[in-house]
Amino acid sequence: MEARADNLGIERREEQLVITIDRAQKANALTVAMMQAITGAIQDSARDASVKSVVLASSGEKVFCAGVDVRELPADGDVAKQKERRSLALAALQDAVLDTEIPVVCALNGLASGAGAMIALLADACVAAESAAISLPEIDLGIATFSGASMLEAIGGRALAKDMIQSGRRMPASEAHGRGLINAVAPAGELLAHALTEARKLGERDRAVFANNKRWLNRKIKVAIDEARAEHALHRQAAAR
Repeated sequence: MEARADNLGIERREEQLVITIDRAQKANALTVAMMQAITGAIQDSARDASVKSVVLASSGEKVFCAGVDVRELPADGDVAKQKERRSLALAALQDAVLDTEIPVVCALNGLASGAGAMIALLADACVAAESAAISLPEIDLGIATFSGASMLEAIGGRALAKDMIQSGRRMPASEAHGRGLINAVAPAGELLAHALTEARKLGERDRAVFANNKRWLNRKIKVAIDEARAEHALHRQAAAR
């Protein structure tokens, strides 16, 4: 690894930047600092002409990312402020994946749930191990997921969004591939190699043209996410009263 910070590994693989979430003992759940560091690494890579694409991977074999670490204790003891920090950090990370001009590819080694699934859905490409799955299980926790619903509806249509959001079920990698949510399924031992191959392929495209296409393709989902964030903010305000 070239660098480590906040339970992350960051390394160059030729023209690709590989960011590895390294918190398997906590199901690779994302702290505020981790989200900020990933966001910064993605944004920095887009400013470096020698980096052609980014691969976001995870350590361990069972979980890509269990979402945001809602149990993270704030250093200042302000729980309400911590919820806001989490929301802002996640929004910034999502925007970095959507807006950066170079390709961002996710390598799903296992279950991607909640915010982890959202990041995978927003990526330019997603390669998954055969044992991986995608889930937006917030309904099982008594939480509405306006963002998750908006993303799934924009990407796969209302029927798919209803299926996943209202049931909270796990969609196996094979089914997600068939529905177009992920690009390829690979044996676990070959996952990173497949993800790097996908990243190289996309990174070889004209940088400016790829960026313009990406911006245009993402325009509707960005509007949907903005609406969802506004709705989430209203619910947080109501809960705080």
